[in-house]
Amino acid sequence: MNDERETSESRPINAIAALTLVLVFPRRTFERLRERPRWILPVIFGIACALVSATYAVRGGYMDPFIHSMALRSGHTPETIKSGFAGGSVLMAVLGVPLIVLIETLFFRLAGRVMGGRARFVEVLSAVAHASVVGGVGALAMAGLMRITGSPTVGANLAVLLGSGANSFVWSLARQIDLFSLWFFVLLGIAAGPVFELDRRQATRTGVLFAIIYVLIMSIGGTGSADALDDPYEDWVETGTAVGVLHHRQDIGADVLASAGEAASVAVARADEILSRDPDGLATPSRIDVYLYASLDSKRRVTDNGEVAHGVEWANVVHLAWTDGSELALKRETSKVLAAGAYGTVHSPLIRSGFALYAGGEWGGMTLAQTALGLLDAGDLPPLADITDPASYHRLSRQRSEPAAGSFFAFLAATRGEGAVLDLYVGAVELFGPVDAMIELELGESLDSLDEEWRNYLRTTGDTEDKSRTTGDTEDKSRTTGGVIE
Repeated sequence: MNDERETSESRPINAIAALTLVLVFPRRTFERLRERPRWILPVIFGIACALVSATYAVRGGYMDPFIHSMALRSGHTPETIKSGFAGGSVLMAVLGVPLIVLIETLFFRLAGRVMGGRARFVEVLSAVAHASVVGGVGALAMAGLMRITGSPTVGANLAVLLGSGANSFVWSLARQIDLFSLWFFVLLGIAAGPVFELDRRQATRTGVLFAIIYVLIMSIGGTGSADALDDPYEDWVETGTAVGVLHHRQDIGADVLASAGEAASVAVARADEILSRDPDGLATPSRIDVYLYASLDSKRRVTDNGEVAHGVEWANVVHLAWTDGSELALKRETSKVLAAGAYGTVHSPLIRSGFALYAGGEWGGMTLAQTALGLLDAGDLPPLADITDPASYHRLSRQRSEPAAGSFFAFLAATRGEGAVLDLYVGAVELFGPVDAMIELELGESLDSLDEEWRNYLRTTGDTEDKSRTTGDTEDKSRTTGGVIE
């Protein structure tokens, strides 16, 4: 009788049965898994549960507010962010779940050794993988909780007891403690006995030590996610302008708000001037929303974009840091946003950048013609054939590509009228072929001929502007020294 019982107990456990038996008969399951370790099936189960939960969150629309906020800050469309989030969720499930199980195995093995236990790595991995089944169950439960709460950030953990002003580390620490994580720790405390051949007290201590290490490390690693899930504009206010709305923190000074409002009006007026096919201009000015940041650093922290300004075309928004060059950057980005709203988005970097730079009218404190003439004299001005090709354009440094693009548009406006600038933009929106062919068709000249004409324009106009500027400087010095030029 005893022989039959021993034979029955040592019989290898079924891999599928182990996924459920570990939840109801954990010690017996871990004892039998030690004889024949398995880990692949529970890891696959964890991946599948993570994928189901993430897919439900995205397709159910529960991530839409978060996705909309990310899109508004980044400048990408919500569809692009949603697609990227879905792809990232798959990647995190397929790669992240096995990686987390592996890391947990290393720390659990370390905790067991500290308590004097010894076990092969595959035995520890098998125990951790099967204990992680509760994590998969938790992911499925999270999907159900989303349906009740309507939010992907509200979980059955202690973080729900904390207010929005909680310290990020405390928030992250509380987020690690929920029903399923406690269940996971209990299972590992039970597994430590048969896996490491420890008595009950040592096994319990092993589980507690692992839980402390796990919670602390995950809390430190998850600190950043506390800020990521918050709405950065929750305490912002709105101030109306003549051409739209300024969104800003309450501590932005009244003088900055007045200057930013005036800059927005100038930027909209300039964009409307270029975009209107009516020579008398538009009857009413366009509207633009501006998210105003006190500094470039604060803008970078919120939007993860280090430019002074960047536009969000689908939302009719420009994000602006109030610093040196703000007015010029606002002109450029406002022209991009309003042009896209009026006629459509352009993907050609020459047309897109050239149009915006022409609207701004300057580069590095000089006119576009002066800057491009400097490149021409130094032999650094790229040929028109290079900047019409997107790949070649992107290979150039911004110090070469952008002044070249802007000065080419300034050349078109000076020689063919400002209507040619808009025609070229609209032609690029409707583009179904190479940019160079579209330019030749719109302007009725070959690219080589346009390139030569453009360079001659720069030599004439740039020299004239440079001499005018030099004369102005000389007159200023003359007035300063009482008419004596040293």
